[in-house]
Amino acid sequence: MVGAVLGTDLCPNNLCQFYSWCYAFLPHGERYFTMGLAAVCWAIWNCRNRATFKHKRMSSPFEIVFTACVHLNYWAGLLKGAEWEELEHGALSLKDTAKRMMRLCATSHVEGDLE
Repeated sequence: MVGAVLGTDLCPNNLCQFYSWCYAFLPHGERYFTMGLAAVCWAIWNCRNRATFKHKRMSSPFEIVFTACVHLNYWAGLLKGAEWEELEHGALSLKDTAKRMMRLCATSHVEGDLE
C-alpha cells in the first residue's frame, strides 16, 4: 500500500531492496528512510495487535499508511528546524496522497457496483 501511495507497484522483499527502493523513489531523503521503515513496521504491528487482541479488523489497508503518518508526525516533533519541517512535510504528503487514492478506490468501487 505504501508503494502504491508513492506511485509504484514495486515492493521490496528485504532490507537491501527497501533501501534501493527508497533511493529510487524518494531521492534526497536518506536521513528519513529508516524512520519511515520504522513507522510502517510500527503501524503494521499496531494494526496486528488490534486485530489479535481487541478483535478489531482494519477498515482499509490505507489505515497502515495513516497510522505510519501519525508516527512520523510525532517523531518529527522530536527534531529541530529544517529536519522537523521536512519530516512533517513528508508525512503530510504521504497522507494527502493516500486520501486521494482512497477517493479513487471508492469511486471505482461504486462505479463497478453500478455496472
